[in-house]
Amino acid sequence: NNYFMKKLIFLLIIIISGVLQVTILNNIRIFYVKPDLLLICVVYASLFFDLKWAFAFSIFAGIFKDSFLAAPFGINTILFPVWCLLIIELAKKISIDFDLIQLGLLFIISLLHNITQGTILVYLGNFIPFGIFLRNVSISAVYTTLFLPLMFEITNPIYS
Repeated sequence: NNYFMKKLIFLLIIIISGVLQVTILNNIRIFYVKPDLLLICVVYASLFFDLKWAFAFSIFAGIFKDSFLAAPFGINTILFPVWCLLIIELAKKISIDFDLIQLGLLFIISLLHNITQGTILVYLGNFIPFGIFLRNVSISAVYTTLFLPLMFEITNPIYS
């Protein structure tokens, strides 16, 4: 029952993260970029839950994020589970137990997510100047990565 309670609490964390992302985080944007709390939830779920639950959380976070975006629906619903599966496969091959490795992993996943999402948007006919594209990709990845310790700090008392 304790494991079920942890899943329920994490589901609540995803919902709160999604709401914060479309409300309060709009006030702390840097160059019109804000951290991706839902992507952090996907990485966190992939590191600390079994495959079935991490995948389910990733799909839920993707649907939740897509429902608030002006971008075509489904980009995050597809990409979040892909990142989840990649992280779980990577964790089978290397140890991702150290904070610095987790930060690096989130940074790389965030870069890949932003590049993939931006490329899809360009392919669908949206014009994004290359400089703005690079700025958004890089600043978003750094900004998102800086929020990971905060997520660990918030969830640590719950999961210890």
